[in-house]
Amino acid sequence: MTPSPAVPPPAVPPPAVPPPDRGQSTPARWAGGALVVALAALLAWLGSPAALVVVGVLAFVLFMHELGHFAAARLTGMRATEFFLGFGPRLWSVRRGDTEYGLKAIPAGAYVRIVGMTSAEDVEPADEPRAYRAKSFPRRVLVASAGSLMHFAMAAVALVALHAVVGSPEPAAVEWEVDRAPPAFADGAGAPASAAGIVAGDRVLSVDGRPTGEWDDFVDTVRARPGSAVSLEVLRDGVVGTAGVVIATDPATGEGRIGIAARAAVDYETTGPVVALGRAVADFGEGVWLSLRGLWLIFSNVGELVDRVISPPNDPSANENLETRPVSLVGLVQIGSDDSFAAGDRLRLFAVFNIFIGVFNLLPLLPLDGGHLAIAGYERWRERGGRRRYLVDATRLLPLTYAVVVVLAFLGLGTLYLDIANPLSF
Repeated sequence: MTPSPAVPPPAVPPPAVPPPDRGQSTPARWAGGALVVALAALLAWLGSPAALVVVGVLAFVLFMHELGHFAAARLTGMRATEFFLGFGPRLWSVRRGDTEYGLKAIPAGAYVRIVGMTSAEDVEPADEPRAYRAKSFPRRVLVASAGSLMHFAMAAVALVALHAVVGSPEPAAVEWEVDRAPPAFADGAGAPASAAGIVAGDRVLSVDGRPTGEWDDFVDTVRARPGSAVSLEVLRDGVVGTAGVVIATDPATGEGRIGIAARAAVDYETTGPVVALGRAVADFGEGVWLSLRGLWLIFSNVGELVDRVISPPNDPSANENLETRPVSLVGLVQIGSDDSFAAGDRLRLFAVFNIFIGVFNLLPLLPLDGGHLAIAGYERWRERGGRRRYLVDATRLLPLTYAVVVVLAFLGLGTLYLDIANPLSF
């Protein structure tokens, strides 16, 4: 999707760029499909059922994204010549009206081809009135944003279902217990909790007589007291006991650590549809804000990502400051397969993932959909005051497009390597 400067579309626009499939060139589409297939093969090789689920969910999400573009194109009178599931060699297809529907060999999403996405695309004169570039500004905006709107719709449905069907956790009912107390940290140093006899299933009630409260409160207490000898009040099998622990010091951060991973014990409460909708709206707004903040952290910390990528395998420093570390599909599998994740947590993760992808795709950069929205807006601005139709020259934007693709490829491959060489630790 890259409309282009010129005057109204000529009868036969000058060919310069291969006709794109809904804004992506054939190499870009193949590259995206190849990346998804490589990830699918990697996750299948890992042998985790969660990996197969993540691949299936990703394929569904990509399909729904393209379905959004396809439905919007049909609604606005644009000609969509192809709508295929998968990539690669064609297995089967059938033509219905103007559109060829079919299946391809690699089930890694879907793609749609809409006629006339750029001024450089060669379009038959008879098809010009139904080309993307020939349509009004509102119609082009609807088609370009339809993929993100579909992501937002999926997130909204998931959030409403979370509150109305699965149930959301009651803050007062949230408790935590020890999930793991390994004998040593990742850097080989001994873990104090294990040495003190703490085991999975224990409930730490207090630290030096101070109630632990929520897990985050306990973590803050431990981090703030490196080297301190503390007394833990522990509940095990209905019996309360004490354990003496000397909080270790993390050599990388100087903060305290004792070697406990927690899991939540949560009571879930379902609500009526009106309350569920209200909570979903609040969660959606928070998801948009967190997505924008996350994108800022990712792109403002590219140098930190480079340092993480070149760090040796199993380097504890790669897991420092997880807030600025992006994750790949492998990382999502690591998160989603954690035993402490309940059905509601996974549903919320699905919603957050869709909100993030929807927001990310609206960034005003080609080849993202937001780039096409920016082009449509610029064309509209150039046409203000009743001026003649203006089209951006797509060929002049190709260097910027390729630069964006290179950056996104680095982020994708870098996070994939990082999640394999230095897996997330919680």
